Amino acid sequence: MKLRRFTRSSRRRAQIDAVLTAYLTWQRECAEVRSAYGAWKRAAKVDASAAFVTYRLALDREERAALTYARLIPPVRYRPELDLARQLSQLQVPSGPR
Repeated sequence: MKLRRFTRSSRRRAQIDAVLTAYLTWQRECAEVRSAYGAWKRAAKVDASAAFVTYRLALDREERAALTYARLIPPVRYRPELDLARQLSQLQVPSGPR
């Protein structure tokens, strides 16, 4: 049995694949939550309880997918350009004519 040596680039590729898979899973679960919520909202009174359970289960799956994705994303390091963008986004724009 031949052991495969992982190079830095192959490890990086595997990490990127894992992040992408986790992101796509999270997005799919988000769509399921929206769908389940819509079904619960439209459900007849007699079906509302079962529809709510389906919605809650979808929320739980979405939360697990979000946590998995979040664990794979490395912490964001301080970047001055991001701080500037944050500051600019918080500026108050005067309303009305000048």
